[in-house]
Amino acid sequence: MKVHLSRMLDETTRNMLSMLLIHTAAMLTVTAQQNLTPFGIATQGPISGVNGKPENAIQPPIGNKYNLSICTQSWSTHSEIPAWWRFEFSFATAYITDIAIYYRENYASRMNGFRLYVTNTSTISTEGYLCYADPFPAPYPNITQTITCNHLGQYVIYYDIKGSEEETIVKGGIVELCYVAINGCFKGTWGTNCSDACPPKCIDQHCYPENGSCVWGCDPQNCLDNKCDKDTGACSEGCETGWDGHFCNSIETIACVLKTRSNRVQVPDEYSEVNELVWDEIKADEETMHVGTAIWT
Repeated sequence: MKVHLSRMLDETTRNMLSMLLIHTAAMLTVTAQQNLTPFGIATQGPISGVNGKPENAIQPPIGNKYNLSICTQSWSTHSEIPAWWRFEFSFATAYITDIAIYYRENYASRMNGFRLYVTNTSTISTEGYLCYADPFPAPYPNITQTITCNHLGQYVIYYDIKGSEEETIVKGGIVELCYVAINGCFKGTWGTNCSDACPPKCIDQHCYPENGSCVWGCDPQNCLDNKCDKDTGACSEGCETGWDGHFCNSIETIACVLKTRSNRVQVPDEYSEVNELVWDEIKADEETMHVGTAIWT
């Protein structure tokens, strides 16, 4: 019987250490995600004013050197109509950590007042999540910058309605992008190169690319007392009967029948093939032990 109790303690110790590792992993930060622009389509507008291909902005070279064979160009002839560049992910939503922008060299004035949105619709408007708004009419922005975003979405939109001071040349907004990198991970993944899977308990399988913790909390299904860790997704109080694992998503393979001295030890029907020798040992010790353990074979 002592052997079986020792096994129980060893298992408890392993579970505690595993939970500690899960929490530690959630606190770590992974510095490199993935540039997601190879997995989508770029467009630009308005249709009345475009030049250069929109996909030029997601292809090398990386830099600010400008010509229409390697950069984009779209403009508006009316101050009420924005110029824009849009990227759509091919595989539904992604968690975007940051966006790197390389604008046309020597033309920071045309970048003045730009906005960067992440949205879940293809509509060109100001209704999406605003990652960044250039503080127009403050000094001209840097033509090379990396903007922190940290948001879920299917579209990234570079939006300009301010235009530039060259009103004799450009009356409305203008967009001239030479390179754009959109960093993050697709739904269900995190870590360097997005090679790790999000915890299975994360709601809708969304987790932060930097550390794998759940974006919208955890699903407590099969967790004891409906309690799960909102960051790691692990069941914090253990599993309901019949379930096993840190996330309580595996069918239990070991029958742990825990009874006090005052209760009669019974073998559950689903574990009728319990090793009889072990079970006899448990019943023999019932008068002196508070806990009996049956091992299913």
